[in-house]
Amino acid sequence: MIDTDPGVDDFLAIALALNSPEIHIEAFTTTGGNAALRHTNSNMLRILEALNATRIPVYRGAQRPLVGKFGDAEDIHGTGGLPIRLPAPKLRPRSEPAVRYLVQRLKDGPPVTLVALGPPTNIARLFRDHPETRASVERLVIMGGALDVPGNVTPYAEFNVWSDPEATELVFGSGVPVTMVGSDVCNLVRVYDETTPDAVNPSIRRLTEAQYAARPGRRITLYDPLTVMSVIRPDLVTLEKLPISVDVSDGPERGRTTQKVNGNVIDVATGVDVGAALDLFIERTINGRFNS
Repeated sequence: MIDTDPGVDDFLAIALALNSPEIHIEAFTTTGGNAALRHTNSNMLRILEALNATRIPVYRGAQRPLVGKFGDAEDIHGTGGLPIRLPAPKLRPRSEPAVRYLVQRLKDGPPVTLVALGPPTNIARLFRDHPETRASVERLVIMGGALDVPGNVTPYAEFNVWSDPEATELVFGSGVPVTMVGSDVCNLVRVYDETTPDAVNPSIRRLTEAQYAARPGRRITLYDPLTVMSVIRPDLVTLEKLPISVDVSDGPERGRTTQKVNGNVIDVATGVDVGAALDLFIERTINGRFNS
């Protein structure tokens, strides 16, 4: 199950996941993050239509963080969360809210892996309000945090964690096996316009062209795609068990993830096979045809 806030790199990660036979995606849940929920939820539906994957259900999730005000990243991803316009979706989300769906699914079905590509608010609400569901989560893989490097939204914090530090601290301490794929490792995996072929899928081609034009060096950093790749091909990333604490203060370091003796011990990505990751991304996302 993929929890997401599309988002340019979310779009690319979703395409990668859909084109990966190693995993079976049961559902997508949406959250506010890169843009407000009304946009990210609509983007999710548009993406599935663009990739011919309308069979997978979408459940609408959290509009705002557990604490504080909502803040988007439209300055990076474009107005509404994407730098291109996709047709208005015919697909509709399921009427059941995301957390309610997750509660029932985790109660009735076999254990699952949760992948959080946006602020982990939905998952924090799930674990907080329905702690019995934790036993049915095999692993939670989160794109978020910045280990021993500056953040990408403040000098200290990475965007997803900064968006909801309280939710992140809650899920890190939930007792569920957690893997953190932080921006420090993701920053090593970038595609460049001049060295990457044009995408086969028309929507992905338009998306990457627009993002190359908007970013310095005509590059795209594969934050969410690398997180999905770490599930598809665990050998691509090096993991270390580290005690991680999230700053939930109201000070300038809010949202910072740091190693502390009393932090929650989780798996943290500390290295990546860059060449293999880029090859997999190009094979599954750039060269993917998404015909059915």
